Amino acid sequence: MSERSTWPVVTASSATLTPPSEDWRAAANSGTATPERHAELRRTSGCFDHVRLCQPGIAAAPATRLRVVSWNLERCKHVEQSAAVLAREQADICLLTELDLGMARAGNRDTSAELAERLAMGEAFGTEFIELGLGDQREQSEHAGERNLGGLHGNAVLSRLAIDRAALLPLDDDGFWYIDAAQRDQRRIGSRMAIAVRHTAPRPFWVVAVHFESRLGPEERGQEMAALLAHVAQLCGDEPVLIGGDFNSIGLMHAGLEGAALLERPQDAEPMFARLADAGFDWHTCNTAEPTTRNHPWTAADDRRLKKIDWFFARGLACSAPAVVAAIGPDGKNLSDHEAIRVEISF
Repeated sequence: MSERSTWPVVTASSATLTPPSEDWRAAANSGTATPERHAELRRTSGCFDHVRLCQPGIAAAPATRLRVVSWNLERCKHVEQSAAVLAREQADICLLTELDLGMARAGNRDTSAELAERLAMGEAFGTEFIELGLGDQREQSEHAGERNLGGLHGNAVLSRLAIDRAALLPLDDDGFWYIDAAQRDQRRIGSRMAIAVRHTAPRPFWVVAVHFESRLGPEERGQEMAALLAHVAQLCGDEPVLIGGDFNSIGLMHAGLEGAALLERPQDAEPMFARLADAGFDWHTCNTAEPTTRNHPWTAADDRRLKKIDWFFARGLACSAPAVVAAIGPDGKNLSDHEAIRVEISF
């Protein structure tokens, strides 16, 4: 992976996002998969050109203290239960990753829009991948005979505050999910993309929802962080920023860092933390040392070591009351293999 993505930041927005047709996806999924073909399909799909931005009327002035929840929803297959968790947490802003739009595995629902409607929030949704397959083999067996009616997968920011503008921040451009033959069942057009949103009240500030690639090692995660921070510097200038998401920082646990040591010296295992510190971001006041993973919803027993891979990073904001929020629905079932994380920011 290169140090910087060659794809530009996308700042255009519209009220709608049109997924490619089933014929387009079938054609994209046939023939030889090459980096050049992946780049051409990505350029011509129309799905990476803008952010879908939808806002209801914002009646009340925002408070000077806001609660932010970040959560990797793992395809968001449980919309109603996930919305109930976010409502219970009284989130003012939600930084959400791994949301499906028109995927058979998630009931062909527009999960981001449905969450926003249930929570009476504005929504900024950005496409990360166009999914050409139907998910992994287990998912295919669960939804036998169904087809994708949209095939989009992405990240979103939901907010009770008026959104001034939104942007998509490309983090890589290697086309791994399209080119690697082992990914045939989950072949995708696109790359990892963060989504950034600017609010102007109670003062101008930015929030960014991020999901780093799971297959990367510590050095490569450092490169992905470098790309993110370069985009943030260009887009946000000196304004306050809160970044939240799934950074797949598995190297932390491999290095034996746990508890207080994990929060004090994560840069010993993850170069991306050194880059964050150099860019003026702090993690000490906006995270706990607890692991943030749990069983997959379809896993009966956890045979893996739990990991700390979900984080907040803040610059220019006072943070307090960090917490890990159990990803358990009202019915007691696991909603994701990620816990949600929560923090309060004040101005």
